[in-house]
Amino acid sequence: MAKHRAAEAAEIITRPSPWLDMVVICRKCSRKLKGGYGDKGRDELRHALQDGLRAVGRRRQTRIVETGCFGICPKGAVVAIRGSEPQRILIVPKRQPTEALLMALGFTQSKPG
Repeated sequence: MAKHRAAEAAEIITRPSPWLDMVVICRKCSRKLKGGYGDKGRDELRHALQDGLRAVGRRRQTRIVETGCFGICPKGAVVAIRGSEPQRILIVPKRQPTEALLMALGFTQSKPG
């Protein structure tokens, strides 16, 4: 027996999500840099963000997703967008402290209400 019910032709199915927010990162930019973030500058942006979110208690509530090219292609930086603020595109240069990145994305020190 199938774990999930198959969608009928004209039916849209919704499912609950454990995440409250999402950060979308350009995979192409991230691969070009091969690191440059985190405490020692060796981590990819995705992993530095995961560590930073874990430190402020938001890791389980925020999904970090790498996607295709946004078409901006900055040199020495990665493009990121917070899902709740798609009108703001962040261009994150190498060696940026994780705390500054979390502030730019709008994540605070406290867990959401």
